[in-house]
This record gives sequence, C-alpha cells and structure tokens, in this order.
Amino acid sequence: MKLRLIATLFLIISIVFIGPVFAEKIYLDITQPSIKKLTLAMEGFEKVPVLFNTVKENLEFTEYFRIYGPFPYKGEGFDPSLWKSSDVEIVVRAETLNKISIQVFTVTASSPIFAKEYPLNDNEYTGNLISSDIYKLLTGKKAPFFNRFIFIKKFSKSMGIFISNWNGKTIHDTGIRRDIISRVVLRGNKIFYSSLEGRFWHIEIYDLSTRLNKEIIKSKALLQLGDVIGDSKFIYLENDGEISQIKITDLSGKSRTVASSRWIESSPRWHASQIFFVSNRAGSPQIYQAVEGAGARRITFQGRYNTEPSISPDGSKLAFSSLVGGFQIYILDLLSGTQNQITKEGNNEQPSFCPDGNFLTIMSDRRGKKEIYLISQDGLIQKPLTIGYLPYCSK
Repeated sequence: MKLRLIATLFLIISIVFIGPVFAEKIYLDITQPSIKKLTLAMEGFEKVPVLFNTVKENLEFTEYFRIYGPFPYKGEGFDPSLWKSSDVEIVVRAETLNKISIQVFTVTASSPIFAKEYPLNDNEYTGNLISSDIYKLLTGKKAPFFNRFIFIKKFSKSMGIFISNWNGKTIHDTGIRRDIISRVVLRGNKIFYSSLEGRFWHIEIYDLSTRLNKEIIKSKALLQLGDVIGDSKFIYLENDGEISQIKITDLSGKSRTVASSRWIESSPRWHASQIFFVSNRAGSPQIYQAVEGAGARRITFQGRYNTEPSISPDGSKLAFSSLVGGFQIYILDLLSGTQNQITKEGNNEQPSFCPDGNFLTIMSDRRGKKEIYLISQDGLIQKPLTIGYLPYCSK
C-alpha cells in the first residue's frame, strides 16, 4: 500500500513539474514541391489596420498562404465547427486591450496551438514580429520578414548603393556614389564595398548610424570584396594583372594571403573556415573549394562557365550562376553533390542566400531590364522586387 501511494505521488509530481510534452508539428512543409497554399482567417484586427495589412502582405507575398479577413471577434470562445464547412485551416485571433494578444487555432480543436502577447503598436515592426512567429509556427522555418538586401543602381556616370526591406517595398538611398562598385555587403549597420574611383581601387566601410566612411585598402591593383567574417574581418581578392591573391584582412587593413596563383580568379567567399572562389585553372571559370593552407578542389562541372558562388547559412548548399544558353541559377547540395536549376527565363545572376536559408535574391533581366528578384531555393517562388543588381541579402 505504501509503495502504491509513493508511486501515485511520484506520478502526480512528475505531471506537475515536468508538464505535458508537445511534439512539434509542421502544418505547411515548404520543402515539398507544388504545395497547396495554407488558408488562414484573421479575427479581431479591426483596431490595428497597419498591423493586419503587414501580416497579410508578408504571409501572402511568400505565396505559401492565403489570408481571409479581418473578421470581427467579440471575445467569444473558439468554436471549430463554425469553420469546418469553409476552406479555412487556421484561425488567427487578436485581442487589442493593453496589449495585442494573439491566439492561433486549427479548425479541428477548440484549444489554441499558439498564444503570445505583443506591444500594442499598430505598426509594421509589430506586424513583422507577429507574421514571423506565425510563419515559424506553421512551417517550422525561419521567417524572411526581417531580412534586408543591399544592391546597386547604375547612373549615367556613377553607381550608387541602396538598401531595401525584404520585399522591396521600402528603399533607402545611402548616398554613396562611385565610378564602379564591384561588390557590396551589408552587416548590421555597416556597409562593406569594393569600388573604383579614378585610378584606384578601394575597399571601404560606411557606418549607417554615424554616416562616416572609412577606407581600409587602396590599390592600383584590382580589388574585389568577398565576404565579411564575423564583425572584424573580411576576405577579398587582389589582382595586379599577373597574380591573383585571396587575402583576409582586419579593419585596420592588416592582411594575410590565404591563396595565390597566376590563374584568373574572382568572387572569394567564406564559410566556417572554407574558402570558395572562381578560377579558370581548368580552362574556363569554375568554382573551387579550399581550406586555408591546403589545395583547392573543383566542385562545379556543369557547363563551361560557373561563377558567383553563394553559400547557404547552414553551409549545406551552394548557389551559383551557370552559362547554359543564358545565365541561370543552380543550387548544388554540397553533401550529396546533386544540383537543381531553379531559373529558366532570361539571364539570372548574382545569387545571394538570405539568412532564413529558404529565399535568395538574384539579378534577372527576364523582363528586359536588370531587376532584383526574390526566389525560393526550389525555384517555385520568383518575385520581382526593384530595378538594380549586385544584391546581397542579410538581416
């Protein structure tokens, strides 16, 4: 009897202190081809129209969701039977008192699958927060709504640097102008870029918060910025017409050479101590992978011209541009070696993986002019954003 009582007490304590365990469920698997859009109804957003429009535009822009509403909500309990005859699969409820309280329901149960409070702000930022949480809840993936991309516009006698929010809706002119800009990277509030001004190449950093510009390297040899490493270093290429050198430097300009050859090389990239670059050492431009101090191995064999590598945030995939009729974007799985062509129309170049890992920005001329596109890594989603080129996607 004592043993049974002890066992019962242990079971009660376990339930109280450990609590129920919920298995993570994916309601929309965006890794599957030709997925059906998930339909959401939104209730109680009448008092926060900016927030509602932001959530609706964000989710629908991805082309993974269809949004209905806003419908009224007066505090009544959730009755799933009211939605079963519709094509709605998810209901998002908002209460706007001292805070915005969000609850998410499926139409098969009366208990919410998600509940969270947010500041009572009817603005785009709060809309991005809510849509990011809904996106992560339903897909299991990082949301793209806080991504930004930096890009170049060409003028009659110069080039300029611009920054956009993730969907091209809000664009900021940095005011930076140079004769030629060969690469630009946005890291936090700092813009790293390589450019030609007069007879000299430069690698510079512009601080968006202070509006101060700092020159790191100046040379008559060609300079091409690669990737920013952490917050204090970057990789770049220097070519004097005879020797191509891939170097890493800190923000004081102190450099070390990590690779050197007499081949024509370009587009150095960095990920977790791995160096990726383009070289013509096989007779035509191909992409190579190397570790500092070791030899390089060729990793692209598609066609006769492969260039502009971009590494996914988790390091598992490589996006690049390949000349097959015109330039097209391919995704190479670095683990399996399989690759997929994800663009077909026009010339498509300059891929850049976004921090969420699912979307990329590219430059495409499929509509007759050079435009920035947002595309999914399976190629099913391809959305024009703005006129420009050399996009780099970041947070």
